Formats: sequence, structure tokens, C-alpha cells
Amino acid sequence: MYNLQLKPNEKVFLITVGGLIKQQESHNYMEELLKKLKTFNTSEFYLVLDTQELQASPQDMLDEEKKGIELLVKTPFKGRFNIASKTLIANMQAKRIAGDTLKLITTVHSYDKFVSIINLLNFRRAKVCLKPWC
Repeated sequence: MYNLQLKPNEKVFLITVGGLIKQQESHNYMEELLKKLKTFNTSEFYLVLDTQELQASPQDMLDEEKKGIELLVKTPFKGRFNIASKTLIANMQAKRIAGDTLKLITTVHSYDKFVSIINLLNFRRAKVCLKPWC
């Protein structure tokens, strides 16, 4: 199961992937992803990849997963976040597949944690003056 959701007000491109992904579904995902990425300016959006419900993949799917991860890393997003899978095996498999590529993606444990990080970053960028005379 997968879902691609563009949240223009939040400047978030949310990809939710869960369960056991089969080969045909993986091909459909890649086609839909490539089309979706052409519909908005990715450099203005944060990528959030929600893999909380993702299960470990069979061996024949690992190359497909690697291609998907590489595409998301090569695409110029404002920032990249992964909501880690709840299963240890799926997380270990992702690390093995992606290798150093995962260093370019910040892992968080929930969407709320992602939001709190972004709010903190935006607060720091705003250079808000908290002194009474500002």
C-alpha cells in the first residue's frame, strides 16, 4: 500500500508506504511518483516518507526499493525526513539497501516530531525578537 499526498499549505510532500509491497505495486508507485514530482517545485517542499507500517521486503524487491530511495535523494527537496518503520527488520533492511544515502534523510519517529522540528527551524529563521522593545 502506498499513498502520495501533496500538502501545499504545509509545504510537505508526504509519501506513505506500508505493508508488503509487491513488484507490480512497486512499478505503479514509481510511475505515479515520477508524474507527481513534475507537478510542483520540489525545492520549496519538505519530503516526508512515512514507512511506519512497512514490512521487510523480499529479496527480489530490494533493487526497486534502492531506485526509489535514490530518486528521492536526487530530487531537490527543502529537506528529507523518514518516519521509521516500527519493525526492526525493515529498518535494518533499509539501512543495508540505501547505505550512505540514508545519511541525507533525517529519521523521526512520528509526523508530529517532524512538525516540531520544522517549526523550530522556521522560528530560528524568522529571527524573532523576544525582547519587549522590539
